[in-house]
Amino acid sequence: MMKGRRQKQRSDTEQGVVLLVTMVFLLLFAIVAAAVFRGSQTSIQAVGNMQWRAEAVNASNEAVASILSDYKGFILPALTRMNAAGGPIGTFFSDVNGDGKADILVNVDAVECNYVIEVKPDDLDPDKPEDLACMNSSNLGSTTFCSEVQFFVTLTATDSVSAANVQMEQGVGVRVSSVELCKF
Repeated sequence: MMKGRRQKQRSDTEQGVVLLVTMVFLLLFAIVAAAVFRGSQTSIQAVGNMQWRAEAVNASNEAVASILSDYKGFILPALTRMNAAGGPIGTFFSDVNGDGKADILVNVDAVECNYVIEVKPDDLDPDKPEDLACMNSSNLGSTTFCSEVQFFVTLTATDSVSAANVQMEQGVGVRVSSVELCKF
């Protein structure tokens, strides 16, 4: 009889240890699961931030393309209308999600004329339309009607939803008539 009673006491004690070990392992698994969940949330947030930044950079590139498509209407007048109050010279809007609303605002903060190089007659190609305007039909001696000008454009893009803010600086090279050179 005594032998049966000892076995019962031992199994009750072992069950308590198993319960304690199981609780410790469950706690460890819960901590690991929480760390993995938190790490995945951080990764998702980082990817979202990278996407918002990329969208702001793309909107800035679109603004530069727009400026280049009408450099006479934008850059040359911008050099003379620099805002003394520090406000933007020009503003562009970008609709990222196609809902018809401006999602990203791109401000052109500054336009600077970096350098001007006169185009030599040997550098002109009569097959290019932009070079035809530079050619002097009466005398192509040592001068032409055009110069290569490099403008430096500073833009700031701000996403209205995420408040992502990207400042971009872009160099723009344009062939212009000598009459239009960097008037301040």
